[in-house]
Amino acid sequence: MLARYVQKGDAIDYRPAEAVAAGDVVIIADLIGIARLDIEANTLGSLAVVGVFDVVKADGAIPSGSTVYWDAGAKKATTVSGSNHYLGKAIAAAEAADDTVRVLLNAPYSLATTFAAGDPITDLTDNSGGTPSDTIPVLSCESGCDCKHAIASLTKKTNTILAALRAVGIIASE
Repeated sequence: MLARYVQKGDAIDYRPAEAVAAGDVVIIADLIGIARLDIEANTLGSLAVVGVFDVVKADGAIPSGSTVYWDAGAKKATTVSGSNHYLGKAIAAAEAADDTVRVLLNAPYSLATTFAAGDPITDLTDNSGGTPSDTIPVLSCESGCDCKHAIASLTKKTNTILAALRAVGIIASE
């Protein structure tokens, strides 16, 4: 047996070195959880790793759908990533005057996220020895661009490359 079901996974066991109060946000490496109940020091408790929570926020408005991070130093939710830890997604708009933001804890990142316009890729180093038509085309998103078509084109090109690598035995067949 390579794996055995242990629990649902909406909460994880946690034994803190110091007491944790209900509502405290706890960071364990890249994982973030929230204590639903008080946990005494050196006592087994649990942290919620999914669910919807009203979390104390930094100054400023947070629009619904925003990616939210936890600033451990300030002990507040923020939209600033920097060295902060991923907390989840805001599922309701929070006005600047609000004390909290409603967050879907550890919400998965979405591939449907709209990409902000940026500088187009203008140069790629071709290490394959192929022709320019064998390289990835310039990708540029103008304001309001939906990049799904560009990504679909790149996916097709990637699949063609993978098929060629499988054909010559560089990577295993599916």
